[in-house]
Amino acid sequence: MTAQLDESVPVRLAKALAAVGCRVLRFPNEWKGLKNDDLLARVRSAGCSCLVTCDKNIQYQQTISLSGLALVILPCQRFEDIAPLAGAIAMAVEQAQPGEIVAISINGKLSKVK
Repeated sequence: MTAQLDESVPVRLAKALAAVGCRVLRFPNEWKGLKNDDLLARVRSAGCSCLVTCDKNIQYQQTISLSGLALVILPCQRFEDIAPLAGAIAMAVEQAQPGEIVAISINGKLSKVK
């Protein structure tokens, strides 16, 4: 499964995730400023099946269950706090099914959001 990092995710996380075997794409500069619905469409058209984001509100603003994508929500944006969670993030990306939302807590616990 290939995941797309959102604009809000530190770019350095891509390297940390690749080190644990997770295939992720960095956020393209030309996508900056896209509205969430346009972003989800671009992620799908790029061949990704999961969006990794720090935006906790996207789940309320978009109908993820109909998007065809899985959504992994990180607990914060600070690289030093989320880098140790690379294994948990990779697991969430691999396990999440299209339409599912998985939130990761600061201690690395995964929970499906309804």
